[in-house]
Amino acid sequence: MTAYPNQPQDTDVVLGGSTSRGDAVLGGIEGVKQQLSQNPPSSPLSLNAKIAALHNALNYRQKGINILMQALEDELWEIHQTAYSLLEKHAATQAESALTQYIIRLAKELLNRYEAGNRAFSGANLSGICLQWEILSEIDLSHANLSGAYLNRVDLTGAILKGANFNQTILKGVEFSQANLSHANLTGVSLAEGNLNQAELMGVNLRGADLTNANLQEANLTQGIISWANLSYANLSQANFTHANLVGANLTGADLSDANLRGAKLRGVNLTNANLDKADYDEHTDFPVGFSDYDKLRKNM
Repeated sequence: MTAYPNQPQDTDVVLGGSTSRGDAVLGGIEGVKQQLSQNPPSSPLSLNAKIAALHNALNYRQKGINILMQALEDELWEIHQTAYSLLEKHAATQAESALTQYIIRLAKELLNRYEAGNRAFSGANLSGICLQWEILSEIDLSHANLSGAYLNRVDLTGAILKGANFNQTILKGVEFSQANLSHANLTGVSLAEGNLNQAELMGVNLRGADLTNANLQEANLTQGIISWANLSYANLSQANFTHANLVGANLTGADLSDANLRGAKLRGVNLTNANLDKADYDEHTDFPVGFSDYDKLRKNM
């Protein structure tokens, strides 16, 4: 059951008119409505007040939920995105139909804004969005929420996706070449046969991910978490695995020629038929027990 702190009544009187996010609106539900009707709607102070009102709307149970569902149709990106995030977190069941319709409209609005030249969508909540065969190269989706999204053959070449959340995201045939995915959450995703050529993946979380036959040539995976991932037959030539955690990963048949393995954790890694020609390592590289193909490698002092 959703918790509604303080639970003010519809008839509460206005006392002070505070609009900070954590405070309940002491003007009742009418006070929330009044804040949302402030003009001009796009001024910074008015926008902050509106966002505060949306947060406070949750204190008024179903009436507040109704206001949030109406806000899903607001023309301002910041307003309908805030309403979506709040409903998704606190009232997904009550607003299921409205949220489904919103996701459809959100996809169209995102594409329209992109076609108009807008590339800045940092922090966007795009969870559950469905996009197919779209070109979104160089878009900025840093720290965006893409959990549960369906991205089929989407071109994200050169996109900024730092810190983005791809939990349970379908990434079939997505183009990630030269994209910045540093510190992104890609735990358990399928990127089989995906193209991440020259991608920036520093600190990325790819634990348990499927990267079979993927192209990660010249990708930077420094300090990445790649444990238990399937990288069999992947192109990892010239990739940088400095201090990366690959414990338990499957690298059967992978091309690691000229890769940087300095400080990498490779305990339990399956390197059967892997190409390690001229790969770099140092005294901090932790190879699997019984590894003996040092003659193929280059040791850095």
